[in-house]
Amino acid sequence: MKDSYFDLNTFWKGIQGRFAANMGETAYENWIKPVRAVKVDLANRTVELQAPNDIVMQAWDNGNYTAKFMEYAYDVAHDFFKPELKVIKVVANPVNNQKSNQSNSDFVATDYQLNQNFTFDTWVIGDANELATSAAMAVSEQPGRQYNPLLIYGSSGLGKTHLMEAIGNRLKELQPDAIVRYITTDDFMNDWVNAISKKTTADFTSNYENVDLLLVDDIQMLQGKDRFQEEFFNIFNKITKSQKQIVMTSDVLPKDIPGLNARLVSRFMQGVAYDIQKPDFPTRLAILKNKSEEVGISIDNQTLTLIAEQIDTNVRELEGAFNTLTLMARAGRPINVSNAQKILEHLNITRQKVITLPDIQKTVADDYNVSINDLIGKKRNSDIVLPRQVAMYLIRTLTDTSLPKIGQAFGGRDHTTVMHGTEKIADLIETDYALKQRIENLSTKIKEKS
Repeated sequence: MKDSYFDLNTFWKGIQGRFAANMGETAYENWIKPVRAVKVDLANRTVELQAPNDIVMQAWDNGNYTAKFMEYAYDVAHDFFKPELKVIKVVANPVNNQKSNQSNSDFVATDYQLNQNFTFDTWVIGDANELATSAAMAVSEQPGRQYNPLLIYGSSGLGKTHLMEAIGNRLKELQPDAIVRYITTDDFMNDWVNAISKKTTADFTSNYENVDLLLVDDIQMLQGKDRFQEEFFNIFNKITKSQKQIVMTSDVLPKDIPGLNARLVSRFMQGVAYDIQKPDFPTRLAILKNKSEEVGISIDNQTLTLIAEQIDTNVRELEGAFNTLTLMARAGRPINVSNAQKILEHLNITRQKVITLPDIQKTVADDYNVSINDLIGKKRNSDIVLPRQVAMYLIRTLTDTSLPKIGQAFGGRDHTTVMHGTEKIADLIETDYALKQRIENLSTKIKEKS
């Protein structure tokens, strides 16, 4: 292959996609996402990586990620690299750390630059994220006025960070002088430790409180850390009382985070919480088409459809497969169904069985000996309400159907009714072993039928 076909940006995105698919979201955000590939020497088979600080560089120097990097590099671009690829790392500081204007101390608060690619323009709206997106847009235009705090929750790789940073980018576009700070929860805790060690806690507090918008990733990392929770509670209160905006992401709802103080749970839920579910097929296809337009590579609909059909786990895996496909195109190979299938097989992705709403409704109705009409109808008898909520819960856990869509499938009920019903079942199975066993059996039966 000619060296001119090699595209460093696509190559690095392909590697990041593999890291993201095979490690936790927090670890990815802390150790992989901030790193950049800045130079490649194809003749000597070397890549130069740029770390944002000494801590990240040390993690790579210790061999924590270099072995996997070499594996993924060969996996993504084996025509260019051999398995014994070398890696060179340098230190730079693209992180925007600014000292407090309140004192001359040497305290520095973490403040990552927003990813300029994470905007509402590059965000694909679908049933699985519609409510979260609507709230995010409202917050970006009127921060502190409503939905404060805004909590976006859901599994890894579904775009929580993208949507959160899109709020910051939109606010900066509308109000260039607005103070926007984006951090991870780990950063917050590290900053607090540094402030204590340097006796600059006043500067720490000032740095975090003097913002128009505070974006905090992965607040579930506060679990079991009482001292950090206390400090975050104080800062949270001061920001919201001054009508400034807080947006947070989490894997789960605050009430489902073990070891999270009840006061924090209450504060976090005083605004609104919306989840992001796995994207449905139309959304997955739209994401791929958007990516195709972004990179300027024409890909036929049949090929994109194949990828969208077979990858239904999360957006990161979808983009990882797409990046591998575009790397192939830049290397001069045709993008077609055959090559796309090879990529999917290489990634160990096989066609998933389809579970439909009618399948679940019928299975639950039969098990509880009620009619489908009663299950989706208006009756509120206790012998009807429980199986109805069980069916909603199973649809929620076994499919990527959004709350509004589930409501429509049950006689046009409001999404809040669906949310209440599914949360009630989730709470019940914590203490009702018989119900938990019944739902597990129903889940197995539904999967076997599909």
